[in-house]
Amino acid sequence: MLGEHGRFLKECIEQKYIGVNFGINLNVASFSSADEREWRHKMIDVYLSFNPDKSIATARNSVGFLWTICNGLKCGDIVLASDGEGCYHVGVITGDYFYCEGENLQHRRPVDWTGVVIQRKSMSKELQNSTGSIGTCCNITKYSEELDRLIGSNGIAKNREPKNIIKPYKERSLHRLLANYLLTQNKFSKTIFHEFSTKADQAQKWIHPDMVAVEFNEFHNSVTQSFLKVADTKRYVDLYSFELKRCINNDHQLKEYFFQALSNSSWANYGYLVAFEISEDVEEEMERLNRAFGIGVIELSPFSDATRIRYQARKNELDYHTIDKLCRINQDFRDFISKTARVLSSQNDVLEDVKNGLQKFCDKGFQSNDDIVSYCKDNCIPC
Repeated sequence: MLGEHGRFLKECIEQKYIGVNFGINLNVASFSSADEREWRHKMIDVYLSFNPDKSIATARNSVGFLWTICNGLKCGDIVLASDGEGCYHVGVITGDYFYCEGENLQHRRPVDWTGVVIQRKSMSKELQNSTGSIGTCCNITKYSEELDRLIGSNGIAKNREPKNIIKPYKERSLHRLLANYLLTQNKFSKTIFHEFSTKADQAQKWIHPDMVAVEFNEFHNSVTQSFLKVADTKRYVDLYSFELKRCINNDHQLKEYFFQALSNSSWANYGYLVAFEISEDVEEEMERLNRAFGIGVIELSPFSDATRIRYQARKNELDYHTIDKLCRINQDFRDFISKTARVLSSQNDVLEDVKNGLQKFCDKGFQSNDDIVSYCKDNCIPC
């Protein structure tokens, strides 16, 4: 059931996916699915952190449905989706789980809709009863012979591995591409894993940046470096915040993502919204928002020399209260700030060693363009 009474079915058919929501505003791909029992146990805590008014029983049911959509279904499995009026549209799962933040059904699987529609009245009473489940999804595999007859001669084989499937790339797979670009700009960056924040603060949707970075203003003479660090530290270092998205297709997405970036970067000197694909239709509004609020926009490419800063960010003073809060709730952020502070407090004779320690802690770049191409191929990123 794609939304209450199948109200998102039309959108799902047009965009070729199935999905669920459950109010979990978090990419669950970062949770290992190797052990189903452990995955469900962890996800119940996540669900309750986003839905504190729900019962543990509701959490178990919702997480069970989420597991089925994210991990239980396999490529080639057949799905039936109700339109709420007695018809079931038939599709085939064609790829792995992906996350679309801010969308109606953000936890998704790509589907090839076959065009076959099964009338409920043509089903046996037993199959009608099973498909009439009030839950989000149910397993009707035991009726496979009947379903094969109802689907007819369309040649859909159960558990058939589809050919020539283009799987959607994941948002988090873009992080390394941005890290590689930032290294060419002498900036060290680090991914901030939202899911590892303290549980009480996971539900604060727009406080965590996706990535952070630091840039040290370099002076060749050690005396100048020492003097600047002592005299005016804020001129020696700049901190950056980045919000990453796969694509910005329309005005609605632009505004949501832009103000998410604005909220997540309130603590930093510079805040950027980064997207791999940006529609030309949002250019005018993107310029207006940049001018009004100072958040920059980067159009990311797999290759650093093709990545473009569409709009420069405006510099702000650091917000130490928000920095302190992020340090309290997220270990990744705390470690990043701690290692940056060590660089600021180091004597010149050990400064490079301390910087090297920071760089090893931060996200890695690539050695060559061949490595980039291989990475993009492995992660289904257009290159």
